[in-house]
Amino acid sequence: MSANTYLQVSELDFDDIRKNLKTYLSTQDQFKDYSFEGSAMAVLLDVLAYNTHYNAYYLNMVGNEMFLDTAQQRDSVVSRAKELGYVPVSSVGSQAEIAISVTGVDATFIQITVPKNSKFTTTVDDVTYTYVTPKATNIAATSAGVFNGSLTIKEGEPLAHTWTVSSSNPVRYIIPNAGVDSTSITVSVQESSADSTVVEFYKASNITQVYSTSPIYFIEESADEKYEIIFGSGSLGKTLKAGNIVKVDYLVNNGDATNGADSFSVDSLNIGTSYTAATITSVTSSALGGRPQETVESIKFQAPRNYQTQNRAVIAADYERILLSENPDLQSVIAYGGELATPAVFGKVYIAVKPFGEKFATSSRKQSIRTSIVDRTPLAIDPVIIDADYTYIIPTITTYYDVTKSTLNDSAVEVNARAAVAKFATDNLGRFGKKLRFSRFIRTLDDASGGHVLNNDASIKIEKRIIPNLNKAELVSLDFNNPLRTGTLDSSEFTYEGFSAFLGDDSLGKVSIFRYNDTKERVNIVPSAGAIDYETGLVTVENFLPTAFSDLELKVKVSPANLDVIPVRKQILLLDSVDAVINVVGEQT
Repeated sequence: MSANTYLQVSELDFDDIRKNLKTYLSTQDQFKDYSFEGSAMAVLLDVLAYNTHYNAYYLNMVGNEMFLDTAQQRDSVVSRAKELGYVPVSSVGSQAEIAISVTGVDATFIQITVPKNSKFTTTVDDVTYTYVTPKATNIAATSAGVFNGSLTIKEGEPLAHTWTVSSSNPVRYIIPNAGVDSTSITVSVQESSADSTVVEFYKASNITQVYSTSPIYFIEESADEKYEIIFGSGSLGKTLKAGNIVKVDYLVNNGDATNGADSFSVDSLNIGTSYTAATITSVTSSALGGRPQETVESIKFQAPRNYQTQNRAVIAADYERILLSENPDLQSVIAYGGELATPAVFGKVYIAVKPFGEKFATSSRKQSIRTSIVDRTPLAIDPVIIDADYTYIIPTITTYYDVTKSTLNDSAVEVNARAAVAKFATDNLGRFGKKLRFSRFIRTLDDASGGHVLNNDASIKIEKRIIPNLNKAELVSLDFNNPLRTGTLDSSEFTYEGFSAFLGDDSLGKVSIFRYNDTKERVNIVPSAGAIDYETGLVTVENFLPTAFSDLELKVKVSPANLDVIPVRKQILLLDSVDAVINVVGEQT
């Protein structure tokens, strides 16, 4: 017998496996001088090699799916995340605010109630979507038989599912639909078919406040992107009894498909009485906040960090992780201690939030965010929810293109350049901590050229936008949070002491209010109206009292000392392709 009695198992490629099998068999006395390639044995070798290769591939994939960082299948990732106590964020339907008028109601009514799940519709790209009221809303009479009020409506089709609890045949409470908005889930338990007593169960958020009799439920993502409701065990939450009837109400939504919708019609109100007409008089806030379900990549990133937080808000990152995981309407969150604020305020943590599709959260929304986090903060730390501070990037771009190689004209080249600007803004800006890297910006412009652009030259200005008080002199403070170039401060037009005026600086640290004379020379109205710190980027204007301004906002812009713009704390950088100044130059090479 040959000395080579062992197969080489380190190679798992098909060709290597076949080669190793052939080598092994050729060393055996039973196959001495046997032609493996010229016989039926070649087919058997192929079969053995394929079988080994397939098994090796399968086992490799199984091994990968066992670990969070290597798993590829969503069910595997969700299962691993479940071990860390993380529930993936579901898709969420858009939400809008409307004003409604209901007429022709019995004049004896002083109030009507628009019930939960009253239906409205909107059409986006020729597709009709359903919106519903997420809760009952009371509307008071404004005159006899006439009711005018505001409603919040949310995209989604309302559905419900019931189970009867059985001790002999236990069931899993898996909602049978995909696309469920987990924030819309409500759970109620009826005592039995003979007893109509109903108890509302609530989602457990802090197990330290859960007792054996607490009517709570837990939620987790199950297989096939469906959610499962889990009830208490009797020691941690109230347990169900045989005969209980479980009812789950929920919305099946379309994520961000209706973001921006601003036209709605009434489908059904079911207000409990007859009426002549129900009319939407205005859309006070168009549909915003819709988002798709959390991606596999996001789950793999968030789950370990959520486990690290352990439902406690101690360090700044804890606040960010908790709020982002529990509030799908928030696009970006940043937190920092009061000691980093200007001026420093000890004993507070500042949390800046940016909702999807909106620059600022409403006062009521900020209060609800604070309520959700305050019990998880250390003693003597007061969380304060604040608005983001926006700084606008205004680029001036000159695009040079080869007219001999391009089929595009100047207008088409400009359209492509604006699309590149918009793509860069979407991919790189608009959230806390996102920096403007100038080289990356130029590279995006070059990559979008399609080969016909020779080069792009660009410069940038940074801009603050304010609505000044026209009735009372005030201190205006604009913090660009970046070093600034001297002599570059400018503003949009406003009226001051009867003149068309502007803001500027003298390159020495003074801010002035000036006008232009007939020869386009600057004439100071107030030569020392404020100060500019070129190192920190802080601009102040004292006792500022314009009587009018030309745009919806007063725009104050300046050139940064560096081409890279770095946001600080609550600052967010925004870039709108509409604001970009784009010049196109055709050249022959």
